[in-house]
Amino acid sequence: MNLLKKNVNSIKNGQLKKQLLKSANDKIEISIQESKINGLPTLILNGQYLYSQYNPMRDAETFIKSQLDPNVNVYCLFGFGLGYHVKVLLENEPNKRVFVIEPYLTCFKAALETLDLTDILSHPNVNIYFLENISKLNNLLNELLEYKVKWLIPNPFVKALPNNNPIKHILEEIKIKEMSFHRFSSLMEKNFWNNLNYMDITVDKLFDLFKGKKAVLVSSGPSLDKTVDALKELRKKYFILAVGSAYKVLKTKGIEPHAVVISDPQNEVYRQLAGLNLSKPLIYLSTACYKAVRYHKGLKIAAFQKGYPKAEMYAKQNGCQLVDTGGSVATTAFDILIKMGFSEIVLLGQDLAYAKDRSHATHSTSGVRVATDKRLFSIPSNNGSVVKTTRNLFVYLKWFERKIAETKHIIVKNTAEQGAVIKGAHFVPISDIVSNAKKLTEFPFDETIKSLGNQ
Repeated sequence: MNLLKKNVNSIKNGQLKKQLLKSANDKIEISIQESKINGLPTLILNGQYLYSQYNPMRDAETFIKSQLDPNVNVYCLFGFGLGYHVKVLLENEPNKRVFVIEPYLTCFKAALETLDLTDILSHPNVNIYFLENISKLNNLLNELLEYKVKWLIPNPFVKALPNNNPIKHILEEIKIKEMSFHRFSSLMEKNFWNNLNYMDITVDKLFDLFKGKKAVLVSSGPSLDKTVDALKELRKKYFILAVGSAYKVLKTKGIEPHAVVISDPQNEVYRQLAGLNLSKPLIYLSTACYKAVRYHKGLKIAAFQKGYPKAEMYAKQNGCQLVDTGGSVATTAFDILIKMGFSEIVLLGQDLAYAKDRSHATHSTSGVRVATDKRLFSIPSNNGSVVKTTRNLFVYLKWFERKIAETKHIIVKNTAEQGAVIKGAHFVPISDIVSNAKKLTEFPFDETIKSLGNQ
């Protein structure tokens, strides 16, 4: 019996067996070579070594042992590869479930033809998924919400994906969140428990409250310098939600937003708002800097986020709806505005790129840094030129595009002329927004939200 047949026969999952019978249409380049030290096979995908050229098993051991977490009950591994990561994981965590995401049927078949993997394929705790498209990945992400999950995403596996593969951008978003959680986990927990004591209402009390109305999301990108003055004429017609780093820009112009949103767990957020006498409602992520929440003088609105177990548990126990953070304060704010029911969202200062080497608007409390990072790469801007961006900003850009595609009933307009092109958010000059606003009737946004705090 050849290896492929032996491995397939060991698979208990009938659906997985059916998928293996399909012809693979993957447009990829793969090759398998002997490693240079112990002769174990190593896999090359699209020119990228997925393991060490010298000792692939030791490479897998080093990665997996650095990721073990006693507090989770499910591991989600991206990339089956040749099974080395799964093997090491089962040796160290034999009683926990392992979900393996494999985007390429061709790679999986190559592994089955190369190694005896029957111990992995027949293991009752191993579930293997072929996720060749976004919808299947989104379904799995929703399924994983009920578990305490640890994501295992080896960098070489992500690098091997083409840049135009949408799954790559979701994985990069997950990695950013995982790194942030790992780095700030103790601080986030401290913020969470403190913030529960300060909240007046939860953000879902605002959901569907403004159906048919229009909103402006104010971020602190360089283009805000050119568009901020327009807010004076929009305020009575549009709901204005500003991220914390943009508030000082507005304050300098004598403009008060209807609310400010913060998400960062670090004390920098407190410094963003300190001394500015913000009295408008503060929407804060449950893990945001508790000092900023504690000393806020206005209405305090807590938002509980997907992906943070304590927030998910609290929301479940108290019947609260969760928000999707997307990895940044602007993505968090965008999801909140969608859930508030607005039919149109206008983006100000959402550059997602550097304009003339500047990272933020003048007076932004995030600082106006000069972009000199050699890792910057070029993307198209709304005025037809080319602008520079970072990998993190590009991940947020792709998140916006996915979210906009999912909510086609909402009109999204982008006013950042030299900002990155966001598919689905058409560029509209701020002058056109102001002109069209003259036809709109005024709406008492301040009074509507204030009434919620009095209930």
